Amino acid sequence: MATHDLTSHNYSPVPQQFHPSYAPDLPLSQSVSSPNPGSPGPSFVKAEALSASSNLLAAQDRASRKRVAGKTCLIAAAIIVLLIGMTAVLLSYLCLAYQCSVSGLSLVSTAPLGKVLTISQVTSHLAPVSVPIVMGLSSFLLGAKWLKSSADPSASPNQPSPMQLGLLLSICNGANLPAFVSSCKYVFRRKPAAGNNGSLQNPPILRQSLFLLASLLTSVYLAAAADSWLHATSKSIDITTASPYASSGVRDLGREINATMCDPSTYQSGTVSQSTCGLITGGSGGNGRTHMEGLRVVSNSSSLHKVVFTDDQTAILVPQTLPLNVTYSAETLGIQTHCTSVTKQCLAPTKNPDGSLTYGSNAALNLDCVNGGVKYGNGTARIGLCSLDDQGYCTQGWKISSNPFTAGEVIASQAYFGAAEDTFNTNTGWFVHGSNGAWNVVFCNVTALEVVYTYASSRYIVYQSVLASTVSAQHIMTVGFMEPTTAVSYAVDGAGLQENSTFEEAYSLELSRQTLARGAYMYEAKPVLGINNELVVIGTRLQIIPLVLFVAATLIFSLQVLIIALWTLFATSGVPYVHLAALYIQDPLTGIQSLYGHPDPVLTWEEDTNKRFGVESEVDRLRIGPLMNGGHQQGAVFGVVKG
Repeated sequence: MATHDLTSHNYSPVPQQFHPSYAPDLPLSQSVSSPNPGSPGPSFVKAEALSASSNLLAAQDRASRKRVAGKTCLIAAAIIVLLIGMTAVLLSYLCLAYQCSVSGLSLVSTAPLGKVLTISQVTSHLAPVSVPIVMGLSSFLLGAKWLKSSADPSASPNQPSPMQLGLLLSICNGANLPAFVSSCKYVFRRKPAAGNNGSLQNPPILRQSLFLLASLLTSVYLAAAADSWLHATSKSIDITTASPYASSGVRDLGREINATMCDPSTYQSGTVSQSTCGLITGGSGGNGRTHMEGLRVVSNSSSLHKVVFTDDQTAILVPQTLPLNVTYSAETLGIQTHCTSVTKQCLAPTKNPDGSLTYGSNAALNLDCVNGGVKYGNGTARIGLCSLDDQGYCTQGWKISSNPFTAGEVIASQAYFGAAEDTFNTNTGWFVHGSNGAWNVVFCNVTALEVVYTYASSRYIVYQSVLASTVSAQHIMTVGFMEPTTAVSYAVDGAGLQENSTFEEAYSLELSRQTLARGAYMYEAKPVLGINNELVVIGTRLQIIPLVLFVAATLIFSLQVLIIALWTLFATSGVPYVHLAALYIQDPLTGIQSLYGHPDPVLTWEEDTNKRFGVESEVDRLRIGPLMNGGHQQGAVFGVVKG
């Protein structure tokens, strides 16, 4: 890269005064003689001076009549309206255009997250963009104070030094953190320099400009931080909304016992059919037609009913198919079961002469639950699931004497081998004995319920459940407890071996499901309590704290703009030339024009900085580098000069 030795050039001496000075206007009556033959005569020069004076006075008059009130109000109003308007748009979009609700420290809205964050981001960017504009407005305030102090220095020392004027220019024009920091270093760290007139103090307008910029930047950075926090913590969520259900065709979504089928007068008095709603005929023809629907529900192949579980693990009967996108409330039948393993209490070993224990033959396990405190009159062999009477012995479902009632089963399974002989398989309740496998005595508390539930978002939520009458419980349990059965234990064989699961829980749920399902032949539809269309939308979850901080910071910034505008209007009222003084505080071009521009007196009253420079030509180009020192000292100075 080529280099240039600027010291080898012969530069003009440094001008003694960069600011142009203008000789006072000559009296119009004074005659001007032409210094050279052929130059304009006295009349022409006099007319020219008159014209220049007239233009200068006109420019000054125009400048004196200009005020900054309209410009201040317009700019401040535009900023405030934009900020408050965008904040209102954000909140309206969340809670007026869409639905919203408060959940703890979160605001949940059906508005899409992407658009919400876009609005907040646009709003947060308005404040930083507005800071230089607002500081430009404050230059009117500072300029007015400077003008007043210049007219009467004793009233207020608001005349800045060149360095202080440069700092004011960087604060009002740059309006950023570096400008603030550099100015703070000068104001708070610089030691006052002693001069002929004492220490140079900082003018109040410098401290005021620092305070204004600091307050604006604080609000801006707070809004930006809150917006970042809002972006980081906001989430898209599925929200379910409901609207009135228009169709009148699908309304019978509840379930109940068929009152006609269970009317005692329909059957011969004293027969089993009368006690079982006709589910058991008692004849030689069998019960296949009354049991078929129950078997279909058990296998989930019915076109009418199915059994599902609610949020509290109650088995309830619901329609096999439901309309799309609905939420409803209905009454139905339900069963809730709680089973426990009582094998340990029921073990009845015999003591051998050598002190060892015998738990039974290879084919069976000695059990005596009654002696162990459990009301279950079992035997030593496997006994299928059955309902128990008041004495703890098996009885048929339509003969239970209360609701709730108890049921039990003695189970043997080879799925739980793995522990040593005559020991429990960890904490499963299974006792390994003999060649038939592990043994488990399950004792259950069964309750028939009438349930009011709500279906929403594919979930069944219990609203209310009450005990069914003993008669209703007998009807529901008829087929499920018609005779001892192993259907439930076979269905859950091997359950409980996995982590976070137990055999008792799996057995309880399956017992509830199968028992309720097997009586399906006598169930009929019932009208819903209420039904609505359900629509799942992707909404927004916002944290309230960052949202409140964001809105508060934006409103505080708007309030600051209003205060600065009112302060400016009050300070500039009746003060001429404020717009011109402000140019020296906020516009670097004004200072450059004063140093190097055309020395035209009329242009000094021009508010448009571009017009101040007039028409430039080649002779206006500036050179920079070492310049000859016009003083008595040897050496050059570094500077900028015309030509």
